[in-house]
Amino acid sequence: ASLHILKVEIGGDSQSTDGTESSHMHSANDLDYHRGYEWWLMVQAKKRNPDIKLYGLAWAFPGWVGNGTDSPYSHPDLTAGYILKWLQGASSVYNLTIDYIGIWNERPSNSKYVITLRQTLDKAGFEKVQIVAADGGSEICDELVKDKAYSDAVSIIGLHYPSDFANYDKCHSLNKPFWASEESSSYDDLNGAACWARIVTSHWVLAQMSSSIMWNLVGSYYHGTNWYASSMMTAAEPWTGNYWVAPVVWATAHVTQFTQPGWVFLKNGQGSGDLPRGGYYATLFDKEGADFTINAVKISREHAPCTRPHLPQFSVYAEDVTFSIDSSMGHVESLAVWHSNFEEGSEGPLFVQKPDVKVVDGKFTLSIAVGDFFTITTVRTGHKGSFGQPPKSKPSFPLPYSDDFESYQTSGEARYFADQIGAFEVHPATADRSSHGNVMRQMVPVLPIGWSDHGSNGPMTLIGMREWADVMVTVDFYLPADAPSEAAGCLATRSDQMWSDGIVLCVSAQSKFVLMYDGPVLPKTGVPTLEDNNVVLQGTTPHPVKQGMWYTLTLLTVNGSASARIGGDILFSNQPVRTLDTGFSVMGTNGWYFVEFDNFKVEAAGSDWNSTSPCAPAKTGTMLAARDCPTNGVGTVDTEFELLSTWLLRHISSGMCATAESAKPGSPLSLQECDPKNPLQQFQNDYTSIRNEVRPMTLGVNQTAYLAGATNGKVTIEDKIEQHGLWTSWAYFPNSFQLRNQYRANFNLGYPMCLTTCS
Repeated sequence: ASLHILKVEIGGDSQSTDGTESSHMHSANDLDYHRGYEWWLMVQAKKRNPDIKLYGLAWAFPGWVGNGTDSPYSHPDLTAGYILKWLQGASSVYNLTIDYIGIWNERPSNSKYVITLRQTLDKAGFEKVQIVAADGGSEICDELVKDKAYSDAVSIIGLHYPSDFANYDKCHSLNKPFWASEESSSYDDLNGAACWARIVTSHWVLAQMSSSIMWNLVGSYYHGTNWYASSMMTAAEPWTGNYWVAPVVWATAHVTQFTQPGWVFLKNGQGSGDLPRGGYYATLFDKEGADFTINAVKISREHAPCTRPHLPQFSVYAEDVTFSIDSSMGHVESLAVWHSNFEEGSEGPLFVQKPDVKVVDGKFTLSIAVGDFFTITTVRTGHKGSFGQPPKSKPSFPLPYSDDFESYQTSGEARYFADQIGAFEVHPATADRSSHGNVMRQMVPVLPIGWSDHGSNGPMTLIGMREWADVMVTVDFYLPADAPSEAAGCLATRSDQMWSDGIVLCVSAQSKFVLMYDGPVLPKTGVPTLEDNNVVLQGTTPHPVKQGMWYTLTLLTVNGSASARIGGDILFSNQPVRTLDTGFSVMGTNGWYFVEFDNFKVEAAGSDWNSTSPCAPAKTGTMLAARDCPTNGVGTVDTEFELLSTWLLRHISSGMCATAESAKPGSPLSLQECDPKNPLQQFQNDYTSIRNEVRPMTLGVNQTAYLAGATNGKVTIEDKIEQHGLWTSWAYFPNSFQLRNQYRANFNLGYPMCLTTCS
């Protein structure tokens, strides 16, 4: 896509949306430039495009920069020095020049800190690094207008998810570049591409924003962590190598292949503006040369929304548009044309070169349909890159899986593990290195200054699938010799992203064990204990557990029972547990301790790993219903559906679509031949959030007609929000293709139920 800019997180040891990234300085006397993947990513980006701009931003900070407070601004010299160290590492270790640096993602900025940061960078030889403020809301403009020294330290105004329909007069009065420094967060299907195509054009026309930066680049994180696949492309199966080059890539190419940083937007009425019957066009030109590029986009209200902010109602219509080229743009006889349409479904064109358009008497005409994105340009180097056939997708995590952590470099991350609280790195074992060479160690010594997590549960890293239930997990754990006796090593199954729900087992150096329905809660003050948790069972280990020793812990959950042992000793067997939880396997601890883990293994348990459907194959007229979801991420054909960008709900094996009998309450649903124009098949939804939480699905003909299910198995259209035993919100699980009635455990609904063709 010929990207112009790469924005990376400066790891801060705390949850930053779908995981944590290790800091280069866990403590004031610690410095390591070989943690995480951002260094590698920037190096690779520069190899492919030496001119790409680089931008660093902190989501969180290690706790030490606050010097005992929960603010990175209480000691601005410490925080500025911490950011300087990151810039110095980029330069000295990786030969990277960072162009832009942010303040604190989506959190209030601070005048004293920003001025201190500017002075610190200048004194250290980083005068050319430009400060972007404040990667949040437009209130930063109010602050800068009132404080000249503050404003002088800032080079660029960067807002997140700005509305094109807000008033930005104060921002423009600062006479600084004005950016949408984070945008989209939308699922990477055709709707996500439509959202992106719209805003990269409308941001200039309506708000004079000259840059839009998409969050995020590649969706390489588990479903079950936040904002799944809200990305430019998706690569979430490292065990297969499967990836998907999403339509958003081609929407991006419309801009980035035909312009360069430094090109200038033409003002509204002089090359940019509204299309007569809805939509936008914007022109950029090379002020150092003769090239120019026009982008024209026309997206309907139905497909235009990004995840945020709210978009007002509007209408667009197909039309023929005539453009006039002023003689100051040079003599042009023809222009290259590239075309996409993001509303024609999977068969629509994506970044297709069309015949040149002839320019006659300085004019040319285009027919622009709803859903179109056109690029008309003097640039002749456009190219739709090709790629080999991606490896076949196998979304189920491969079991059994084990890792002894011996194959990694020091400070590296172990494959497939995703840290969510704290930071886990591979290091040589503290003790008994003959048996435990490399281990996974929790590295964060104190509570970080968090962005979203300000001290919920103890550190943890997860692996697997959000659908798992019946697994056996084993790991060796080591409690540091200097840890308090309350320190514990923990395992969990059926866990959500932050182990707020799950089946959790912790064993402490007090020789106590606790089985819980949540991860170990971090206290506001004092030493962590396990007393504040949702305890199922607790007891004493048969033999003492001590600091400075290695132990093997095993947790098994199958259906409604859990069993565990430490070494050869049974802690409990067939302990009843609730069955409505599903989720990842986890290892972790109950506090900010350097607990070590080794010889991790997870394997399938029980007999509910069967992919056989309990009913006959679906056919035209098959009625839809709800049943208990198949377990463990194993797909069955009766519960496998696709959410299409045209709002159709397609049953995968039959190829037919869910169809309401009518929009009236109580109307049943059946499978019929798919017809994108049939309003009784259009189940509109928030196409991004529905993969991360329960969301309503409303019938196209009636925004108060909900797709509803009931615990008795009926699926109908209803006009009321949830009642007892009835639900009107659903969550889509893309790995198992299940449409479920819950994302997290819902006690009112019981075990998760799925849409099915088994009626």
